[in-house]
Amino acid sequence: MYTDPVCGMTVKDEKFYVDVEGKKYYFCSHQCLQKFKNSPSEYSWKDLYELVIIGGGPAGLTAAVYASISKIDTFFITNDIGGQVIDSSKVKNYMGFDFITGGELINKFRDQFLHEHFLDHKIDEVIELKQLKDRFEIVTKEQYKFYSKAVIIATGMKKRKLGIPGEKELARKGVSYRSVQDIGLFKGLDVVVIGGGNSGVQTANDLNKNGCNVSIVTKGEMIADRENIDKLKKDNAVTIFEGHDVTKILGKNKVEGVVIQSEKSNKTKTINCEAVFIQVGFLPNTEFCKKLVDLNQAGEIEINYDCSTITPGIFACGDVTNAFGKRIVIASGEGAKAALSVKEYLLAKQK
Repeated sequence: MYTDPVCGMTVKDEKFYVDVEGKKYYFCSHQCLQKFKNSPSEYSWKDLYELVIIGGGPAGLTAAVYASISKIDTFFITNDIGGQVIDSSKVKNYMGFDFITGGELINKFRDQFLHEHFLDHKIDEVIELKQLKDRFEIVTKEQYKFYSKAVIIATGMKKRKLGIPGEKELARKGVSYRSVQDIGLFKGLDVVVIGGGNSGVQTANDLNKNGCNVSIVTKGEMIADRENIDKLKKDNAVTIFEGHDVTKILGKNKVEGVVIQSEKSNKTKTINCEAVFIQVGFLPNTEFCKKLVDLNQAGEIEINYDCSTITPGIFACGDVTNAFGKRIVIASGEGAKAALSVKEYLLAKQK
């Protein structure tokens, strides 16, 4: 794999490239290749865009496509392409597909964005959103600044952490928050999955298929879809500890086990294992914008029916918001709605 020198996107093929003084450079698209040819030492972006979209999951990518269709002068910033979906081994009932993996679906989104509805873009993390007199300033981790008349926030959510002893110390030493990418590393081992929701059950099923001996630990009862729970309980290779809390992850240089405690009796038990997958939900990515939007108790951005927020010109969509239903298809629809709402907002500003 290669890194596009213009936008920073990971390039998995060699379709777009140029040879400069014996060195090959690879690009995500024909447009980034042309930008490089025009100015190999410095890549310029506009001083002011009509819209900046922040976030590259289904909501952000769909917003980008609809911004392109609506002829909105747009810049697109994301720290990754795919968001949470890339970690889904199974996506069921997305329109047009009875079944597709998260990676396959995001690749289709990515190709549609890059090759059919291209926008200027950069792989970077937004760390601050400021409201100026007549525009918004977007500051990135790499210290780039972009300016726009409107903003769409589609930054999704990040994995929630437990904050227990051993979690931080053993990160990447057997403690994982990513299921699809890391499952292959633990083939045939004893693994503990923490969390009884759909993500936890899916991770447990995938680990089981990979020859692992799996234990699921969850506070209270399992909350995943009943069909998935029933299927899991029929499998003798998976042991379920409902009503238990994980209090400590054991090990020095690698995971060696976990300590769990019964919520009823407070009795503790040690489960020996070589890996721990933490799947206990998500937190909205709102640190950079919380001064300009209203957040609910869950930390989600409060939006109106048209994806607008309390600050005129700032819109939000997808899982980072309080919109009902954390589903890929809903996030995509909200992304389209946000872009169409921005178009109306910009037209109204011109009057």
